[in-house]
Amino acid sequence: MQTLESLNRKIKTAHDLLGVVKTMKSLAAVNIRQFERAVESLEQYRAVVDMGWTVFLKRGRPTVPLSRNGGEVCFVVGSDQGMCGQFNESLRPFLQEQAKSLATHGPKWHYWSMGEKVRGILEDAGLPNEVHFPAPGSLNAVHERVQEAIWKVEEWRSAKKLENLYLCHHVLAEHGGYAPVFQRVLPLDASWAEARGSKPWPNRCLPMLGSAGDTMFAHLFRQYLFISFYRAFAQSLASENAARLMAMQAAEKNILELQEDLQALFREQRQAGITSELLDIISGFEALKEEELIESYKD
Repeated sequence: MQTLESLNRKIKTAHDLLGVVKTMKSLAAVNIRQFERAVESLEQYRAVVDMGWTVFLKRGRPTVPLSRNGGEVCFVVGSDQGMCGQFNESLRPFLQEQAKSLATHGPKWHYWSMGEKVRGILEDAGLPNEVHFPAPGSLNAVHERVQEAIWKVEEWRSAKKLENLYLCHHVLAEHGGYAPVFQRVLPLDASWAEARGSKPWPNRCLPMLGSAGDTMFAHLFRQYLFISFYRAFAQSLASENAARLMAMQAAEKNILELQEDLQALFREQRQAGITSELLDIISGFEALKEEELIESYKD
C-alpha cells in the first residue's frame, strides 16, 4: 500500500507535469497561427508571381522544357521533433499509395526527405532516400531550407535526373488536426501554361518585358519553386504543431484523470489513517477504563 508521502509526491509531480503540458499547448497554438499567417502572406506574393507568368505567356514566350531522361522525384516533408503522435508515421501508407498509383510504366522513383524521422521511415520501407534536408524549426530556417531545395532541383535538372517533382506533406484539416497531401510541382507542362496564360489581364495594356525570354523564365521559375517549397514547409510546420497540440490535449486529459485518482486515493488513505488513530485512542481508553474497574473491585 502506498504511503501518504509517496502519494503526495506523485500528486505534486502530476501537477508540475500538467504545467509543462499546458505551456506546450500554448506554444503549439501560437506557432500554428504564426505559420498560418506566413502561408496567407505567401498567397498574396503568389498572386503577383502568377501575374508575371500571365504576362510572360501572353507575350508568346515558350517555357523551357525539362529533360525527358529524368525520373520521378517525391519530396517527403516531415519533422525532427517528437511529441506529435503519428504525424510522420501516417505519411508512409499515404505516400506508397500515391506513388503506386502513378508508377505505371515511367521511370523509377527517387525520394528526398526532410526531417530525421521521415528519413528513418523511408529507410525502414526500403525506399531510396537520395537527398536529405534537416527540418526547419522556425520561419527563419524555412527560408534557408527553401534555397537549398531550389539549388538541389536545379542541380538534378542540369544532370537530367529530374523530370517530375512531387511534394508529400501534411496540411491543416478544415475541422482541426491535419491531413496528408500529394501534389505535383514539376513539370510546367502545356496544361499548366494554358491555365495561367488564359487568365484575363485587369486592363487593356500588357506590361513590357525588359529581359530576354530565357532570363525572364529563369527568374519566374525560381520564384515558382520558392513559393511551392515555402508553402509546403510552412504548412507542414503548422500541421506538426497541430499534431503536438492534439497530443498535449490528450496528455492533459490523462494527467487530470490521474490527478483525480491520486487525490481520491490520498483522501482514502488519510481517512483510513485518521480512523485507525481514532480506533487506537478508543481502544486505549477502553483498556484504561477496564483497568480502573479492576482496581476498584480489588479495593
